[in-house]
Amino acid sequence: MNKKYQDKVTSNEIGLEIGLVLSRFFFNTEHLHFGYWPDNLSLSIDNLKQAQDYHSDQIINAIPKNVDTILDVGSGSGGLAEKLIEKKYKVECVSPSEYLSDAIEKKLINKVKVHRSTFENLNIDKKFDLVIFSESFQYVNIQKTLSKVPNFLNKNSHFLICDFFRKPGTGNKLLGGGHAWDEFYNEISSTSFENILDQDITIETARTYDLINKIINNVAEPVRDLSAKYLESNYPKMMKLLRWYLDQKIKRINRIYFSGSMTGETFINLKTYRLLLYKL
Repeated sequence: MNKKYQDKVTSNEIGLEIGLVLSRFFFNTEHLHFGYWPDNLSLSIDNLKQAQDYHSDQIINAIPKNVDTILDVGSGSGGLAEKLIEKKYKVECVSPSEYLSDAIEKKLINKVKVHRSTFENLNIDKKFDLVIFSESFQYVNIQKTLSKVPNFLNKNSHFLICDFFRKPGTGNKLLGGGHAWDEFYNEISSTSFENILDQDITIETARTYDLINKIINNVAEPVRDLSAKYLESNYPKMMKLLRWYLDQKIKRINRIYFSGSMTGETFINLKTYRLLLYKL
């Protein structure tokens, strides 16, 4: 068997794949990232795809004029890559997920080359005008990535990150994910990258969490309570055993998803979402 099918599947990978399935079925979108919600866009599931398109537009509008070739790292299901190709950019994708890599190739057919690898393990003899990490930088090692990105850049080329970071002093409370902003800032300040753009889009992206909170309150929580009521009534011994065995996991899920803290306000307090552009 090929080694790539023997590797252990990570929870991040499975989470992204499940996210794609749910997004396709419930929200008619294949994007796997936050939405960008300007003040004039009402917060609703019907507008999620448009908000995610606005998010992609923020990235595309930040691309310098001299860019022709792009390496899209952590490409999800290829939503951003598709938009970049429509803008006549030559794009190659990096994706460690077999499922998502298949989705990209199915969607874009022969319009894009997919490198089935993590960025840290990427080994190609090619350089690009721009390397993009759109909500994928949080999954890579900061030091290794910053030292490796220049290997894939032409002279006078650019490096773009669109992702969220943890604010100093917040740790991993409630809403996990993201590198520490101060750690990232210190690391990239010690490199030869020149900062061209640092745009704070925390408020506009945080509203995605208000939408998630709506879905939890109106769908997930009632389904949870009704399911528990049915199982308690029909399988009390099994439920007692499950509650004992999964006690800590259940408490953690309730603390994160059902405590009322998964909101835009919480996100703003704990995270900073940045659109960053650097020149080498």
